[in-house]
Amino acid sequence: MDLQSVLHFFDPWLIEPYRWMSPAIAGYLLGTAILAGYCVIIGDLSATLVAFFNRGYLAKLRHGMEHHHKLSEEALKRGDKESYKAVNRQGLDSFGYSFSMGAALFCVSIWPMPFALAWMNLRFADAPLPLPAGFPFWGGKEVHYFTSFLLCYILVRIIYSQIMGRISWYNTWKSKVTGSYPQPGTTDS
Repeated sequence: MDLQSVLHFFDPWLIEPYRWMSPAIAGYLLGTAILAGYCVIIGDLSATLVAFFNRGYLAKLRHGMEHHHKLSEEALKRGDKESYKAVNRQGLDSFGYSFSMGAALFCVSIWPMPFALAWMNLRFADAPLPLPAGFPFWGGKEVHYFTSFLLCYILVRIIYSQIMGRISWYNTWKSKVTGSYPQPGTTDS
C-alpha cells in the first residue's frame, strides 16, 4: 500500500467538512481548519506518547539542570569562580540536551502535517483560494493550498494551546503521563 492509496482511502472522510458550508470559500476555510485541527490533536497525542516513553530520560534531564543550577548558585555564593564555571558548563550541557529533546518532541507533534499537505495537493493543487483583494506584499489575488493550510494550522494550534492550557484535568493528566511539572497558572483540581 503506497501513500496515494492511503490518501485515497481517507479522502471521503477528509473532504466531507469542505462540503458543509457554502459558498465554496467558506467551506474551504472550514474544511482546512478542521484538517488542521486533526493534525494538531494527532500531533499532540503523538508527542505526549513519545514523552511518556521517554519520561525517565526527561526527568533525568530536568534533574540534571536543577542540580547543576543549585550547585552553581552555591558556588556563586561562596565566591568560587572556578567551581561556578565548571558546574555552570555542565548545567548548560543539561539544558542543551533538554532543549534538543523539546525540539524533537515538537517535530513529533507536527508529523501529520506532511500527510495533510499531500492530501491537499491531490485535491487543491490546481484550485488556489481566491482573495477578495490583492495585497502589495503578496503579489497576487490567490493563495496556494500550502499557504492557506499553514496559516490555518498556526491559528488552530494557538487556539488549541489556549483552550487546552486552561483545562486543568488535561494539564494534570499530561503532567502525570509525561512526568513533567504542571504548567504555571493551572490547578490540579
